[in-house]
Amino acid sequence: MRTRDQVLDAAAEEFALHGYAGTNLATVAVRTGMTKGALYGHFPSKKALADELVSQSTETWNTIGRSIAETACAPETALRALVLAVSRQMKHDIRFRAALRLAADCTMPAGGAPDLLDRIRREMAAAARDTQQQQAPYSPLATQPPDVVVHLLLTVAYGLSFAAERGAPGRSPATTDKVWELLLTALQLEDISTCHN
Repeated sequence: MRTRDQVLDAAAEEFALHGYAGTNLATVAVRTGMTKGALYGHFPSKKALADELVSQSTETWNTIGRSIAETACAPETALRALVLAVSRQMKHDIRFRAALRLAADCTMPAGGAPDLLDRIRREMAAAARDTQQQQAPYSPLATQPPDVVVHLLLTVAYGLSFAAERGAPGRSPATTDKVWELLLTALQLEDISTCHN
C-alpha cells in the first residue's frame, strides 16, 4: 500500500506541474525509484493513475461538502467555508491539486475529472446565490452573477496555489492569507465566526 501511495504522490506532482499531456510515466517512475515495468504493476496506464487521483479527490470533496453543510449556519458562512476549503486543499493536498489540474485539462481522456470541478462550481454557485439573497442589493456579491463570482474565487485559489508551487517571490503563507482576506472582505464575506439569528 505504501508503494502505491508513493506512485500516486509522484504522479500527482507531475500532473499538477505538467497537466495530463505533459506527464510522462517514465518520469513518475524515476520519482518513485521504480522501473517503468514495476510502476505498471500498480497502474496499467497514465489514465488509470489520473482516474484514481480524481476518484480520491472527489471523495475528499464529498466529505468536505458534507461537513460544511452540517456546520454552516448561514449562506455566507457556507460560501466562505467552501472557498477556503478549496484553497486549503489546493495548498496542502497534492493529489487534490493534481485532480483540479486534470479537471481543467482539455487533453485528459473522458473521465470523472470534469465532474469534480463541475461539482465544486455548482456547490459554490448555490452558496453564492443563497448569500446574494441575504445581502443588500448593492453589495459587491449581489451585483454579479454567481457563476462570475465562483469563477473569480476558483481562479484566485488556483493561481495562488500555482504561484506558491513555482516559488514566486512574495507568495508566503502570510501573503496568501492577506490576498484571501482582501478578496473576501471586498465581497463582504469577511471572517464570520458566529451564526446570525
